Amino acid sequence: MINISDLPVVSRSGDKRICTGTITGHFTVASAVEVMRHKFPPLHWTKKVWHKSIHPSISSNIWKLGRNICATDDNMKKRKFHRVSRCILCRRREETKDHMLWYCNYSEIIWSWLGGIFNFKNPRSFEDIFQLEKNKSPAIKEIWLLCAFVSMKELWFLRDDWTYGKEEVNINATKKRIMKIISDCDIRMKAHMWNSQYDLQVLKSFGLKTRRVESLIIKEVYFQLPSQGKLLLCCDGASRGNPGMTGYGIVGRTHTGEFVVAISGGLGISTNFYAEVFSILIAGEWEIQNEFQELFRTDSRAVKNAFQSGKFPWFTITRWEKICVVVLSWSFTHSYREVNFSADNMAKKGVALGRGEKRVYDSKPSFLGCLESPDQVYFKFC
Repeated sequence: MINISDLPVVSRSGDKRICTGTITGHFTVASAVEVMRHKFPPLHWTKKVWHKSIHPSISSNIWKLGRNICATDDNMKKRKFHRVSRCILCRRREETKDHMLWYCNYSEIIWSWLGGIFNFKNPRSFEDIFQLEKNKSPAIKEIWLLCAFVSMKELWFLRDDWTYGKEEVNINATKKRIMKIISDCDIRMKAHMWNSQYDLQVLKSFGLKTRRVESLIIKEVYFQLPSQGKLLLCCDGASRGNPGMTGYGIVGRTHTGEFVVAISGGLGISTNFYAEVFSILIAGEWEIQNEFQELFRTDSRAVKNAFQSGKFPWFTITRWEKICVVVLSWSFTHSYREVNFSADNMAKKGVALGRGEKRVYDSKPSFLGCLESPDQVYFKFC
């Protein structure tokens, strides 16, 4: 994500041995293993499938179905088992995983039944299951995923049982099994609900207990200016995706609140953490050219803790050491995003810039709008 050749050499001290497998540059056996082992593209649904609210026996079967590890007719043909057959449940089309789970008449009845409870349309793919849960309360998301996974497992097991003559198709019996498993997993589900009629109706439909309701907490937050003689540099990073296109933003203020400087720059493809780190470095290097005692302010606790503990990324060590030699007095403070919106605005402007491109404003740009005021109360919703 970062080309080492693009980084300037700002220290003439002796060479240091750096392990690029870790952010801090210190060697660990775990980092060496991570560098050597072959990695496959990550799957975004793994954490949801193996969630603690889902019984492991269900998760293991859904994992196989998600990876298409099932002995359907189309998969058997790929292994040179040539046979022509129809779906064992509907006898209409060739048996495939997608047909069996989403398009078979029998499976559509099950999904329509669940859709009537959740007010969802029938899913047509594994991805649709995760799309349908959006904008719902954590409790509803938890119940829906459990219902969907149990239904997929039951449809697959029913296909096996009927194939080998163990059981006949019975819609009501399948529904009762799904309801029984969901009821048994009630103790595993801990997510909170919203205090809405919709949530209560879904819980009642499955005979589940009501969940705790987390009310919205409103906190008053204030913006504070630095003490006399110090410069406050509000820093922030932004990214479109993580990793994705990133940028940094900096806004400088004096102890009287007077605007000093605003900087935005692009970093190309990187992570949000690196963007936050680079905003501190750029702010410090700009400070070298001025005679202020510096106060860094960032809305990232991880970046603040990294610089204060000295465990920041290895490729920033020499640049930060040079800053510390010149700027003898500096400190970090954390602020909520609600009182760091100017730097956030500049960081978003930086995302649109090319890699290495930087814009410096000596006067407040018009798009920045109003700056944070110490006399105004801001609110944080959590």
